[in-house]
Amino acid sequence: GCVVGDEPTPEQRLTAGQIDAVFRRHGFLYLTDFGVSEEDVRVVFNNMKRLFALNDEEKAKLSKFDPRTNTGFSKFAAEALNTLRPPDLKESFNIRSRKHYTNDYTGTPEGFGDVAESFWDKLEEASRRLFIACALAMKLPREDMRFFERTFRRFDFSTMRMLHFPPVEDFSPDKCTRDGDALRIGEHTDFGMVTLLFHDAESAGEGLQVKKADAGAGNDASGVAGTNTGWIDAISRGGATAIVNTGALIARWTNDEWRATAHRVVVPNDVAAGRDRYSLAFFLDPDKDEVIETHPRFSDAVNKYKP
Repeated sequence: GCVVGDEPTPEQRLTAGQIDAVFRRHGFLYLTDFGVSEEDVRVVFNNMKRLFALNDEEKAKLSKFDPRTNTGFSKFAAEALNTLRPPDLKESFNIRSRKHYTNDYTGTPEGFGDVAESFWDKLEEASRRLFIACALAMKLPREDMRFFERTFRRFDFSTMRMLHFPPVEDFSPDKCTRDGDALRIGEHTDFGMVTLLFHDAESAGEGLQVKKADAGAGNDASGVAGTNTGWIDAISRGGATAIVNTGALIARWTNDEWRATAHRVVVPNDVAAGRDRYSLAFFLDPDKDEVIETHPRFSDAVNKYKP
């Protein structure tokens, strides 16, 4: 990673240029060798599988999702990220920084909370490297290399979500994307700066599709709902390689030079329909008291976003 104050190496500048090119084109990239190991990912996914393997009676004892804190267990089909569709075909468990929230692990398997929070710590540290790389990719002045990092002093608005997608019954190819049908995750964009996404080795994230959002769209994905053109498959590389996608705030910071990326999870074929799918998302939303406004480097034109 870059050391703030030092001159970036040619390799760091090359990586930064790749980040800029990808985020301008479609906003999804693969990130590796950034502080998370294959073993870290294997352990946390085994931990997730133990949780989601609980039976319905046991899951009923888990701490229920609380929208006030964005923590806890969401039962299957309890949320629709695209409100034009039925609820998503998934269940999930959210945690947030234990320095600012009490994550309730009542009813979870033994040691579940320790493993989850250990992975949180690794992602928090790794994210700081990504923030500086993004500042370099945007060609910000040297004094602004911590432009993003300083909005994440506490990580008090970020969230780690563990997801399970059970097998889908009555699968048919036309049903996976047809208007009005449920998807594993409906079309949406994320709210924050970026999201780090990991998948289990077995499913390899099959079914994840991405599409660059329109300028000024923010986190409104309604413009892509019901439109089945322009979607790109984003298959996971597995293990410690994260998929990174841009959120709505990156568009605000860059005056739409980098934009949010709409995405969804479909059931692409009968093999995928017949197996469990797992993923873990780390939503990097700036601290709750931060004011988000366009950086002066991108303010030569008319600002499209108010602070």
